[in-house]
Amino acid sequence: MQGLISHEHDQFLRRERTLLENLRVYLARLNAPDDDQALLQRTLAQLEELFLLVVVGEFNAGKTAFLNGILGDRLLTEGVTPTTAQIHLLRYGPELKQEPSADDYTVIQVPVPWLREINLVDTPGTNAVVQRHQQLTEHFVPRSDLVLFVTSADRPFSESERTFLERIRAWGKKIVIIVNKIDLLETEAELNQVLDFVRTNARQLLGMEPHLFPVSARQALQAKQMARTSGRDEPYGPLWERSRFAALEQYILSTLDASTRIRLKLENPLGVATRLLDRYGELIQGRQEVLKGDFQTLDII
Repeated sequence: MQGLISHEHDQFLRRERTLLENLRVYLARLNAPDDDQALLQRTLAQLEELFLLVVVGEFNAGKTAFLNGILGDRLLTEGVTPTTAQIHLLRYGPELKQEPSADDYTVIQVPVPWLREINLVDTPGTNAVVQRHQQLTEHFVPRSDLVLFVTSADRPFSESERTFLERIRAWGKKIVIIVNKIDLLETEAELNQVLDFVRTNARQLLGMEPHLFPVSARQALQAKQMARTSGRDEPYGPLWERSRFAALEQYILSTLDASTRIRLKLENPLGVATRLLDRYGELIQGRQEVLKGDFQTLDII
Protein backbone atom coordinates (compact mmCIF):
# COMPACT_ATOMS: atom_id res chain seq x y z
CA MET A 1 0.00 0.00 0.00
CA GLN A 2 2.83 2.38 0.87
CA GLY A 3 4.44 1.68 -2.51
CA LEU A 4 1.16 2.50 -4.28
CA ILE A 5 0.84 5.80 -2.40
CA SER A 6 4.45 6.66 -3.24
CA HIS A 7 3.95 5.79 -6.90
CA GLU A 8 0.80 7.93 -7.15
CA HIS A 9 2.53 10.73 -5.26
CA ASP A 10 5.47 10.66 -7.68
CA GLN A 11 3.16 10.75 -10.69
CA PHE A 12 1.19 13.73 -9.39
CA LEU A 13 4.40 15.46 -8.34
CA ARG A 14 5.96 15.19 -11.81
CA ARG A 15 2.78 16.36 -13.54
CA GLU A 16 2.31 19.25 -11.13
CA ARG A 17 5.92 20.36 -11.46
CA THR A 18 5.60 20.37 -15.27
CA LEU A 19 2.42 22.46 -15.16
CA LEU A 20 3.98 24.96 -12.75
CA GLU A 21 7.09 25.25 -14.92
CA ASN A 22 4.87 25.97 -17.94
CA LEU A 23 3.02 28.63 -15.96
CA ARG A 24 6.35 30.19 -14.97
CA VAL A 25 7.28 30.50 -18.66
CA TYR A 26 3.93 32.14 -19.45
CA LEU A 27 4.34 34.64 -16.60
CA ALA A 28 7.77 35.58 -17.90
CA ARG A 29 6.33 36.16 -21.39
CA LEU A 30 3.65 38.41 -19.87
CA ASN A 31 6.35 40.41 -18.03
CA ALA A 32 4.77 39.53 -14.70
CA PRO A 33 6.22 41.39 -11.68
CA ASP A 34 9.23 39.83 -10.01
CA ASP A 35 7.20 39.15 -6.84
CA ASP A 36 4.72 36.92 -8.68
CA GLN A 37 7.44 35.05 -10.53
CA ALA A 38 9.36 34.59 -7.27
CA LEU A 39 6.21 33.31 -5.55
CA LEU A 40 5.76 30.66 -8.21
CA GLN A 41 9.43 29.72 -7.96
CA ARG A 42 9.14 29.33 -4.16
CA THR A 43 5.99 27.25 -4.63
CA LEU A 44 7.90 24.90 -6.94
CA ALA A 45 10.76 24.59 -4.47
CA GLN A 46 8.37 23.96 -1.59
CA LEU A 47 7.11 20.74 -3.16
CA GLU A 48 10.36 19.21 -1.91
CA GLU A 49 10.14 20.66 1.62
CA LEU A 50 8.45 19.51 4.81
CA PHE A 51 4.75 20.11 5.44
CA LEU A 52 4.31 23.77 6.43
CA LEU A 53 1.75 24.65 9.09
CA VAL A 54 1.26 28.43 9.40
CA VAL A 55 -0.42 29.97 12.46
CA VAL A 56 -2.16 33.31 11.83
CA GLY A 57 -4.62 35.60 13.58
CA GLU A 58 -4.91 38.98 15.21
CA PHE A 59 -2.31 40.27 17.62
CA ASN A 60 -3.06 39.04 21.14
CA ALA A 61 -5.40 36.26 19.97
CA GLY A 62 -3.03 33.74 21.55
CA LYS A 63 -1.11 32.34 18.57
CA THR A 64 2.19 32.07 20.43
CA ALA A 65 0.45 30.69 23.53
CA PHE A 66 -1.09 27.99 21.33
CA LEU A 67 2.35 27.08 19.93
CA ASN A 68 3.84 26.92 23.41
CA GLY A 69 0.94 24.68 24.37
CA ILE A 70 1.40 22.29 21.45
CA LEU A 71 5.19 22.20 22.01
CA GLY A 72 4.69 21.60 25.73
CA ASP A 73 6.91 24.40 27.07
CA ARG A 74 7.20 28.17 27.07
CA LEU A 75 9.71 28.23 24.21
CA LEU A 76 8.39 31.37 22.47
CA THR A 77 7.96 34.79 24.04
CA GLU A 78 4.34 35.87 24.10
CA GLY A 79 4.50 39.45 22.81
CA VAL A 80 3.36 42.39 24.92
CA THR A 81 3.21 44.87 22.03
CA PRO A 82 2.98 44.36 18.24
CA THR A 83 6.26 46.22 17.76
CA THR A 84 8.21 43.35 19.36
CA ALA A 85 6.61 40.65 17.21
CA GLN A 86 8.34 38.79 14.39
CA ILE A 87 7.96 35.64 12.33
CA HIS A 88 9.35 32.42 13.77
CA LEU A 89 9.94 29.25 11.74
CA LEU A 90 10.07 26.24 14.04
CA ARG A 91 11.79 23.09 12.86
CA TYR A 92 13.37 20.05 14.50
CA GLY A 93 16.80 20.26 16.08
CA PRO A 94 18.62 18.18 18.73
CA GLU A 95 18.69 21.18 21.07
CA LEU A 96 16.91 24.50 21.43
CA LYS A 97 18.67 26.94 19.11
CA GLN A 98 17.70 30.25 17.52
CA GLU A 99 19.26 31.90 14.50
CA PRO A 100 18.23 34.68 12.10
CA SER A 101 17.35 33.92 8.50
CA ALA A 102 18.22 35.95 5.43
CA ASP A 103 14.47 36.20 4.69
CA ASP A 104 13.42 38.45 7.60
CA TYR A 105 12.36 35.71 9.99
CA THR A 106 13.93 33.77 12.84
CA VAL A 107 14.54 30.00 12.65
CA ILE A 108 14.12 28.16 15.94
CA GLN A 109 15.28 24.58 16.25
CA VAL A 110 13.27 22.65 18.85
CA PRO A 111 13.90 19.09 20.17
CA VAL A 112 10.29 17.98 19.57
CA PRO A 113 10.20 14.69 17.58
CA TRP A 114 7.10 15.38 15.43
CA LEU A 115 8.80 18.50 14.02
CA ARG A 116 10.89 16.08 11.96
CA GLU A 117 7.84 15.88 9.65
CA ILE A 118 6.17 19.28 10.10
CA ASN A 119 7.47 22.87 10.12
CA LEU A 120 5.54 25.44 12.15
CA VAL A 121 5.37 29.19 11.51
CA ASP A 122 4.32 31.73 14.14
CA THR A 123 3.33 35.04 12.54
CA PRO A 124 2.75 38.56 13.92
CA GLY A 125 -0.82 39.72 14.36
CA THR A 126 -2.72 40.71 11.24
CA ASN A 127 -3.79 43.95 12.95
CA ALA A 128 -0.29 44.83 14.14
CA VAL A 129 0.63 48.48 13.83
CA VAL A 130 3.85 47.62 12.00
CA GLN A 131 2.92 47.28 8.32
CA ARG A 132 6.06 45.26 7.63
CA HIS A 133 4.73 42.51 9.88
CA GLN A 134 1.49 42.41 7.91
CA GLN A 135 3.42 42.07 4.66
CA LEU A 136 5.59 39.27 6.04
CA THR A 137 2.54 37.37 7.30
CA GLU A 138 0.82 37.64 3.91
CA HIS A 139 4.08 36.55 2.29
CA PHE A 140 4.00 33.27 4.26
CA VAL A 141 0.33 32.42 3.72
CA PRO A 142 0.68 31.43 0.02
CA ARG A 143 3.52 29.07 1.03
CA SER A 144 1.48 27.27 3.70
CA ASP A 145 0.11 23.76 3.27
CA LEU A 146 -2.41 24.29 6.08
CA VAL A 147 -3.46 27.47 7.91
CA LEU A 148 -4.36 27.45 11.59
CA PHE A 149 -6.43 30.57 12.19
CA VAL A 150 -6.51 31.58 15.87
CA THR A 151 -9.27 33.84 17.17
CA SER A 152 -9.96 34.84 20.76
CA ALA A 153 -13.10 33.74 22.62
CA ASP A 154 -13.52 37.21 24.14
CA ARG A 155 -13.61 38.99 20.74
CA PRO A 156 -14.17 36.38 18.03
CA PHE A 157 -14.24 37.07 14.31
CA SER A 158 -13.44 40.78 14.22
CA GLU A 159 -13.67 42.79 11.01
CA SER A 160 -9.91 42.62 10.39
CA GLU A 161 -10.06 38.84 10.89
CA ARG A 162 -12.80 38.58 8.28
CA THR A 163 -10.71 40.61 5.83
CA PHE A 164 -7.67 38.45 6.38
CA LEU A 165 -9.65 35.21 6.05
CA GLU A 166 -10.96 36.41 2.69
CA ARG A 167 -7.36 36.82 1.52
CA ILE A 168 -6.48 33.33 2.74
CA ARG A 169 -9.53 31.90 0.97
CA ALA A 170 -8.43 33.58 -2.28
CA TRP A 171 -5.26 31.45 -2.17
CA GLY A 172 -7.34 28.25 -1.94
CA LYS A 173 -5.92 27.24 1.45
CA LYS A 174 -7.36 24.67 3.82
CA ILE A 175 -8.16 26.49 7.07
CA VAL A 176 -8.61 25.17 10.60
CA ILE A 177 -10.08 27.63 13.12
CA ILE A 178 -8.96 27.64 16.76
CA VAL A 179 -11.04 29.57 19.30
CA ASN A 180 -8.51 30.27 22.07
CA LYS A 181 -8.94 31.62 25.61
CA ILE A 182 -12.14 29.72 26.35
CA ASP A 183 -11.14 29.91 30.02
CA LEU A 184 -12.29 33.57 29.91
CA LEU A 185 -15.89 32.44 29.39
CA GLU A 186 -17.87 31.70 32.52
CA THR A 187 -20.47 29.21 31.28
CA GLU A 188 -20.91 26.46 28.70
CA ALA A 189 -23.80 28.47 27.23
CA GLU A 190 -21.46 31.41 26.56
CA LEU A 191 -18.97 29.08 24.87
CA ASN A 192 -21.66 27.53 22.65
CA GLN A 193 -22.84 30.99 21.68
CA VAL A 194 -19.33 32.01 20.65
CA LEU A 195 -18.77 28.77 18.72
CA ASP A 196 -22.08 29.11 16.88
CA PHE A 197 -21.16 32.69 15.96
CA VAL A 198 -17.73 31.70 14.63
CA ARG A 199 -19.06 28.62 12.83
CA THR A 200 -21.86 30.54 11.09
CA ASN A 201 -19.62 33.39 9.98
CA ALA A 202 -16.85 31.06 8.83
CA ARG A 203 -19.32 29.01 6.80
CA GLN A 204 -20.65 32.15 5.09
CA LEU A 205 -17.16 33.48 4.44
CA LEU A 206 -15.42 30.27 3.35
CA GLY A 207 -18.36 28.50 1.76
CA MET A 208 -17.70 25.35 3.78
CA GLU A 209 -17.91 23.93 7.29
CA PRO A 210 -14.47 24.50 8.84
CA HIS A 211 -12.76 22.34 11.44
CA LEU A 212 -13.33 24.25 14.69
CA PHE A 213 -11.47 23.66 17.97
CA PRO A 214 -12.22 25.56 21.20
CA VAL A 215 -9.18 25.52 23.51
CA SER A 216 -7.41 27.21 26.36
CA ALA A 217 -3.74 27.18 25.39
CA ARG A 218 -2.80 28.65 28.77
CA GLN A 219 -4.45 25.82 30.70
CA ALA A 220 -3.00 23.21 28.33
CA LEU A 221 0.55 24.47 28.89
CA GLN A 222 0.03 24.58 32.66
CA ALA A 223 -1.26 20.99 32.62
CA LYS A 224 1.75 19.81 30.60
CA GLN A 225 4.19 21.60 32.90
CA MET A 226 2.50 20.05 35.96
CA ALA A 227 2.69 16.59 34.36
CA ARG A 228 6.39 17.03 33.64
CA THR A 229 7.04 18.17 37.21
CA SER A 230 5.31 15.05 38.56
CA GLY A 231 7.28 12.79 36.20
CA ARG A 232 4.41 11.91 33.88
CA ASP A 233 4.77 11.69 30.10
CA GLU A 234 1.23 12.87 29.33
CA PRO A 235 -0.90 15.69 30.80
CA TYR A 236 -3.87 14.68 32.91
CA GLY A 237 -6.47 15.91 35.38
CA PRO A 238 -9.23 18.52 35.43
CA LEU A 239 -7.01 21.35 34.14
CA TRP A 240 -6.10 19.37 31.02
CA GLU A 241 -9.73 18.41 30.46
CA ARG A 242 -10.90 22.01 30.81
CA SER A 243 -8.32 23.12 28.24
CA ARG A 244 -9.99 20.88 25.57
CA PHE A 245 -6.57 20.70 23.95
CA ALA A 246 -6.56 16.92 23.42
CA ALA A 247 -8.84 17.01 20.36
CA LEU A 248 -6.69 19.65 18.66
CA GLU A 249 -3.48 17.74 19.37
CA GLN A 250 -5.09 14.58 18.03
CA TYR A 251 -5.96 16.40 14.80
CA ILE A 252 -2.50 17.92 14.27
CA LEU A 253 -0.41 14.93 15.32
CA SER A 254 -2.59 11.99 14.20
CA THR A 255 -5.37 13.02 11.79
CA LEU A 256 -2.81 14.86 9.65
CA ASP A 257 -1.09 11.59 8.78
CA ALA A 258 1.45 11.15 6.00
CA SER A 259 -1.10 10.60 3.21
CA THR A 260 -3.16 13.64 4.29
CA ARG A 261 -0.06 15.84 4.41
CA ILE A 262 0.96 14.66 0.94
CA ARG A 263 -2.49 15.52 -0.43
CA LEU A 264 -2.44 18.99 1.13
CA LYS A 265 1.16 19.51 -0.03
CA LEU A 266 0.11 18.76 -3.61
CA GLU A 267 -3.01 20.95 -3.37
CA ASN A 268 -1.05 23.96 -2.15
CA PRO A 269 0.61 24.88 -5.49
CA LEU A 270 -2.75 24.48 -7.25
CA GLY A 271 -4.23 27.25 -5.10
CA VAL A 272 -1.29 29.55 -5.88
CA ALA A 273 -1.47 28.71 -9.59
CA THR A 274 -5.23 29.32 -9.69
CA ARG A 275 -4.80 32.73 -8.05
CA LEU A 276 -2.12 33.72 -10.56
CA LEU A 277 -4.10 32.36 -13.52
CA ASP A 278 -7.15 34.37 -12.48
CA ARG A 279 -5.06 37.52 -12.16
CA TYR A 280 -3.27 37.18 -15.50
CA GLY A 281 -6.35 35.82 -17.25
CA GLU A 282 -7.93 39.22 -16.62
CA LEU A 283 -4.78 40.89 -17.96
CA ILE A 284 -4.88 38.79 -21.15
CA GLN A 285 -8.58 39.50 -21.59
CA GLY A 286 -7.87 43.23 -21.31
CA ARG A 287 -5.14 42.96 -23.94
CA GLN A 288 -7.50 41.04 -26.23
CA GLU A 289 -10.05 43.86 -25.98
CA VAL A 290 -7.35 46.35 -26.94
CA LEU A 291 -6.32 44.19 -29.90
CA LYS A 292 -9.95 43.84 -30.97
CA GLY A 293 -10.26 47.62 -31.05
CA ASP A 294 -7.03 47.88 -33.06
CA PHE A 295 -8.28 45.35 -35.60
CA GLN A 296 -11.53 47.24 -35.99
CA THR A 297 -9.55 50.43 -36.60
CA LEU A 298 -7.42 48.66 -39.21
CA ASP A 299 -10.54 47.36 -40.96
CA ILE A 300 -11.94 50.87 -41.16
CA ILE A 301 -8.67 52.21 -42.55
